[in-house]
Amino acid sequence: MLGRIGIHLNQDHTCERRIDIGLRLAAAHGAEVVGIYPSAGVAGLQQDDNILPQEVRTALRGRQEEHREATRALFLEKAQAAGVACQWRTPTGDVDDSLALHARYCDLLVMSKVDPADSFSSLRPNLPEAVVMAAGRPVLMVPNYGRFETIGQRILYCWDQRRESARAFTDAAPLLRECKSLVVLEIDRNEKLATEHDLHDDDFANYCRRLGYPEPQHMVKESTGYGVGNVILNTAADTDRDLIVMGAYGHSRMRQWIMGGATSTLLTSMTVPVLLAN
Repeated sequence: MLGRIGIHLNQDHTCERRIDIGLRLAAAHGAEVVGIYPSAGVAGLQQDDNILPQEVRTALRGRQEEHREATRALFLEKAQAAGVACQWRTPTGDVDDSLALHARYCDLLVMSKVDPADSFSSLRPNLPEAVVMAAGRPVLMVPNYGRFETIGQRILYCWDQRRESARAFTDAAPLLRECKSLVVLEIDRNEKLATEHDLHDDDFANYCRRLGYPEPQHMVKESTGYGVGNVILNTAADTDRDLIVMGAYGHSRMRQWIMGGATSTLLTSMTVPVLLAN
């Protein structure tokens, strides 16, 4: 079971969606939620806010304070209505560092991919990617649109024998124990690796059985002509999944985070929530 769930709160228009989904998961698992509203500079500019005129900074800070208080009231009201224990935090300093640090005190952090149409979140387009790569905890990415009656009842797990995918499987354990249906997807399987290391086709199914997870439906697909990310999204739609679990791949350069091709496609085009681990 999940014990503590962090929810990223800010000024974007999908904030309430994250609150609702985080509270729904918390209620199902008997977990506590922590609303994390980072406070760093104005208008998302952080230490560079001094480039703005004083009157503009004052006006923006006033608006931010009003929104922060409104978000706090909404968060506490919804948590009380859901019967979920909650805490409210407003860390200062770098936003991605604050979120990553708070995530390490939780089993899961709920975030959203930024919407280019959102004037606030577009100022930090790489924030979710930065947190995913730094947190050391799984991050549940919530699509900006669509309705999700369930999350984690029908899981699609992406397996490629690599460290990141193994980490994702372990991090998703509280959800896998409760799910009703599990599809394991391998894309562009390395047959040579399996042969050289004496891996068997039923190894993963046997592992799931030992853990008490649902009997997995194992699917092997090729990405040629489609791309790995699109194969994952298409498989999730074809098998009616309500959650994708996968490892996140990427590297850092000058604190700008660039995700691997499949991960980037998932974050840009996801139609169901995606749990990412690194």
